Amino acid sequence: MACTKRHCSECKRFVSLRTIRRHLKHGCDRQRRRHSRLVAAANAIIERAVDEGRVRLDPNPRPPTRPSRHYNRREPPRSPPPPALRDRLARPPRDPLADLPRYSPEIAHPDFRHDTVGVGPGPASRSASPRFVPQVPRPPLIDEDDAGAQYTLRDFFPWLENLNAEEYLVNEFLSQLVRTGDHKLPEHQKLLVQAFNLKVSTDISGISYSKLRRAFPDRLGDLPTESKLRTRIGVISGLRGSGIDCCVNSCVAYTGPYTEEVICPYCSEPRYRSDPCHPDRRIPRRQFQYIPLVPRLIAYYRNPLMARRMRYRSERQMSADLLSDIFDGSFYHQLLGRRVTVGAETLEHRYFSKPTDVALGLSTDGFGPFKSRKQTCWPLILFNYNLPPSIRTQLQHILCIGVIPGPNAPKELTTYLEPLIAELEDLARGIPAFDVVDGHTFSLRAYLLTAFGDMPAMAKLMSMKGPNGKFPCRACKIEGVNQGGAGRGKQTLYVPLSRPFVPRTNVRHYDPLNLPRRSHAEHVQQALNVQGAVNDAAEQVLSRDTGVNGLSPLARLASLEFPTSFPHDFMHVMFENILPTLIGLWTRRGRWSTFGTNNEDYQLLDEVWTAVGAACAESGDTIPAAFGCRVPNLDTKPRETTSESMLLFATLIGPALLHRRFTRPRYYDHFVRLVKLIKLCIGLDVRRVDVDEIRRGFAQWVQDYERYYYRDDRSRLPACTLPLHALLHIADDIEAMGPVWCYWAFPMERFCGAIGRANKSRRYPYSSINRHVLQLSQLSQIKHSYGLAEELDLETRQENIATGTRYEAYGDLVFVKPRRERPIQGPLIRKVAEFISTRIPVSAAFIRNKLMDHPFVAWGKMQRIIRNEAGDITGGDLIRGHHIVSNNSELRDASHVMYWSVNSHWRWDRGPAVVLDEETFGYGRAEQFIVIDAAFLRHVTESAGVFYPHLDDLVLAVVSPIPYLRHIASSGITQYGLRGGKYVSPEILDASKIDCLVGRVRSPLGASYIVQRDTAVGQIDMLDEVVNPD
Repeated sequence: MACTKRHCSECKRFVSLRTIRRHLKHGCDRQRRRHSRLVAAANAIIERAVDEGRVRLDPNPRPPTRPSRHYNRREPPRSPPPPALRDRLARPPRDPLADLPRYSPEIAHPDFRHDTVGVGPGPASRSASPRFVPQVPRPPLIDEDDAGAQYTLRDFFPWLENLNAEEYLVNEFLSQLVRTGDHKLPEHQKLLVQAFNLKVSTDISGISYSKLRRAFPDRLGDLPTESKLRTRIGVISGLRGSGIDCCVNSCVAYTGPYTEEVICPYCSEPRYRSDPCHPDRRIPRRQFQYIPLVPRLIAYYRNPLMARRMRYRSERQMSADLLSDIFDGSFYHQLLGRRVTVGAETLEHRYFSKPTDVALGLSTDGFGPFKSRKQTCWPLILFNYNLPPSIRTQLQHILCIGVIPGPNAPKELTTYLEPLIAELEDLARGIPAFDVVDGHTFSLRAYLLTAFGDMPAMAKLMSMKGPNGKFPCRACKIEGVNQGGAGRGKQTLYVPLSRPFVPRTNVRHYDPLNLPRRSHAEHVQQALNVQGAVNDAAEQVLSRDTGVNGLSPLARLASLEFPTSFPHDFMHVMFENILPTLIGLWTRRGRWSTFGTNNEDYQLLDEVWTAVGAACAESGDTIPAAFGCRVPNLDTKPRETTSESMLLFATLIGPALLHRRFTRPRYYDHFVRLVKLIKLCIGLDVRRVDVDEIRRGFAQWVQDYERYYYRDDRSRLPACTLPLHALLHIADDIEAMGPVWCYWAFPMERFCGAIGRANKSRRYPYSSINRHVLQLSQLSQIKHSYGLAEELDLETRQENIATGTRYEAYGDLVFVKPRRERPIQGPLIRKVAEFISTRIPVSAAFIRNKLMDHPFVAWGKMQRIIRNEAGDITGGDLIRGHHIVSNNSELRDASHVMYWSVNSHWRWDRGPAVVLDEETFGYGRAEQFIVIDAAFLRHVTESAGVFYPHLDDLVLAVVSPIPYLRHIASSGITQYGLRGGKYVSPEILDASKIDCLVGRVRSPLGASYIVQRDTAVGQIDMLDEVVNPD
């Protein structure tokens, strides 16, 4: 058992571990507090807020009990974080370009920097310098009136701001290599990279890799061993991990205030172990591998394709009516008007003032590599918001900076972020880089806009109490209440809006539209008060009464604001908490088996839920794979549910399967209202006018939830969870940070799944995960640095490149085999002839005769291409023709579509279709896609003696319509019916009238419903079914 007291390493007193941590961060009573840049930054935040009138300081503040002490030392530890690219202390506070003359050949090459001006070869010889010598840009001619003014290069070339001469010349030398094409890998290194790419992309084991040389001795005999390969790849990529000492139980990383500690301040485990061969040598017991961020951002701008993609933020057009990305949020626009602050120093430039400035988002979460919640590790990943949304969350574009080793969760997660914070401070000032698009060296800047994850992770990042605290919400100051009494779980705190049983001195009802919000300055001030507590008891009281444990090191980054920059993760809130809670209440299972009584009016009968669960499993066959994963049987396999399957249950099949299943309709209506709010939130675009509807909708929904399930009964408080309360802040998060997909955890879940599926050692799982993550980063770095992304792409979907055909008049449609060439048969001839007669001035009877026995191409699949903001193909619905494609029972049905036609089947009286003046949408089954080629159309017009100037190929979609449709407005679902179990006779449409894929679901009551995709998940991510035209 770990001891609870030990001697402080600074004051030598025998105190508690909590006191030791406070001493290390803020100083001991006997030692004067040293200056802390974190505290200086916090004080600057408070001063700015006071100047702006946003907060008011206490006129009678409590005098400090101890002198101030340094919080976050930056002396290099024994296992230092990655060194900064510039020396801050040596950097003069004045303009770094002031010493650079307007134009001087003496700085044209680094070899001349020690030469005396005017001595040596004259200007004529200097002008004959080799072509690779960096050239200092010449400023434009100066008017005679300004001849006496003093100018620097920055006055004429703004992109050189914050760069000195040495930084400029080094990057200009590299830029010359890029311009001349000399920045390429030699052939012998390309073989290494190809072998490395194969090993990382296929995740083959070291044993399998070592057998390659023996399997191909004539071709791969020179292949290096795995250890040598790692070393050489580190040199080629220029990216290596940095080992940071950490606690053997992952409590803390020995950075910041714990840099010099040799014993963990939480578990008292020693930092080092002795080396039996060298008694004087100490070996860290465990290390956290940090992967630097700066080299990867620099590599982006050296790659032509990525450099153009990085312009998304600066080139996107903002809509006054839509919130379509994080850059439409109010917080980003507030930053645009502010000057950049690093610590207490305010710099001259403003946030995102240059098109090359980068916006980043941080995310973390714990996952079990062996699918065990008891053993977790914590990836730390960054999202590059400068990339378009369609590729932003792809695995190859996620920047992993490290994985906190397990099996235990970190006690102070922010100590692992010290190297990142140091790099972000450097990036706020500016790092020299080369932009291959503009062709010049510039000052690269990057800012962290947001951090997101589940509630425990956010509590660690923000240094707050989090769930089960007296003030658990990070966005407001609502107070938690417990059930009272003794017993297990009776002291757990919950956050209902209504609490009539609390003393009159407390708040008995909170207005959901007017909650007591936290502010940035208030949060920082409370954190400083907690840190300045005199003893453990005072610290605990202050922490309990504010919900703040201390000042997070992330407060050093002025681009973040507490709590605005920490929005709620919609995935965890809704799909891992709210929906499972509702299902648990309806079925009275799991942790809700003892909640309330056994005859609640909202409960579903066992046989009802059994039928619903079976229908969920069966729906996977009739819902296209492009819509997402299969929803498992929620009755028999609840542990197989994921966030994605819960999303699909709520937005696709839940309203249909639960229709008319509750004894009291109000519970179904309550669920449907939640589904409508979910659909408003998860759209790619959120209308600004809908934000207030979301705010008021969730406020009313939460109040009704409490009335239905909580009922102001103290014994029913467990129904009022913190995620339920978080719904009241979703609208504020959307308003400040954009749509919820910008900061939800689906990409993090996918990243965790990817590294979880990688080969890992059972004995050293976390070391193998570290190695795999580093190798992925190195491979990505090589692809960007040397332009090898396409050459090293081993994805199997590239095999579909030559399988599609595009026709000139159908630019966004690709037609895919199976391909048949045969005459049109049966009653289709008449319908095809009638359709063609609407396109050319020839009678249907004449066309019908020409169609006889004439072969036409018929395709079995069609894909509607979707492009991203950059014009790149990102996917599209792949529709299978039921008549041509073989009916494979193992495939999920992708033949039902929504289409546009003048024939309306929106009637439930079993009558025929109604012909309208304007087109309306309907649903049906795609059968095949027939190509009426332009040559045939010319033959028909010429035979009929009709002159037609221009004819294009005509692609017809043969669709069997669903005969009966009706929309149920109360639940927002569409019910359909067949005529004797069959579709009506096929209808001929232009292929461009096919709108999208749809799915179908059958209720246990026998009713059938249409389901359409309303989620942003499949629309943002790259689909595996992309087919490029030939």
